[in-house]
Amino acid sequence: MMKHLLLATIALSCTGFSNLQAQCPGSFAATLYATDFEANDGGFVESGGGDWEYGVIPVLITGTNCGSTPTSPGGAHSGTKGWGTILDGCYNNLGAFSGTGISIDLSDPALISAKLNFAQWFGVFVNFDYLRITANGTQIYRNDTLENSGTWLEQTVDLSPYIGQASVNIVFDLWATTVVNRSGWYIDDVSITACASQPLGVATTLRQGFMAWPVPATDQLTIQPSAAMGAVLEWTLFDATGRQMATGTPVSTGPFQIDVSRFNGMNLLDLRTANGHYRQQVVVQ
Repeated sequence: MMKHLLLATIALSCTGFSNLQAQCPGSFAATLYATDFEANDGGFVESGGGDWEYGVIPVLITGTNCGSTPTSPGGAHSGTKGWGTILDGCYNNLGAFSGTGISIDLSDPALISAKLNFAQWFGVFVNFDYLRITANGTQIYRNDTLENSGTWLEQTVDLSPYIGQASVNIVFDLWATTVVNRSGWYIDDVSITACASQPLGVATTLRQGFMAWPVPATDQLTIQPSAAMGAVLEWTLFDATGRQMATGTPVSTGPFQIDVSRFNGMNLLDLRTANGHYRQQVVVQ
């Protein structure tokens, strides 16, 4: 049901990394997952109901399948894209849940705490309908009281009880009766952040599915993906602290090269494919 995203340290900008580190006094901050939905759907997969759509979040909702005049999100929280329960209209009177979500790996033994962070805008007929988030089927967030957010709100939900689990399915659900509908639920800028006892970028239990040479690399690092990985959609190079150094989009099933002439030392290379993330330590001098 869910697309499984393996644990990957996706670094923030220098300012964002500093802010995140401040939330982890005496430990190491990391971002396990982050998307603003501008490049793609973030790996989210619909889990039933059929209302959730990925794409441009409208400034003004023009759809007319509501029992009353719909309010509008005024565009995305950042950029233009995100997920919504019918992007340019109101959610359907399903008499059921409509959901979308991801799966995240929280099994790294270094993890101390973890949080789900996201921006949301909603207009929901809370006399009967409500919003919820579940983790492996257990409700971890619910709104059945506030009918309209009025503006984009930033929300944080604790995922710490799920540390140690290799597959945590996180689902954004909207429950709709068959009575009255509204504009719905829109989400943007989703991330999962964590505090760890050691930098996750130098963990030794990384899944490897590719070859990288020479060792050490100097000017060019050659990458040979395995057949099981599928096409590499994006590569990201991190240093030992989890700081992003470079990224690229080769979209390749065959060998490709990365210019590493500006870097040195122990680094972590993350390759994103349709089958998940594959990581390996690489040495540059």
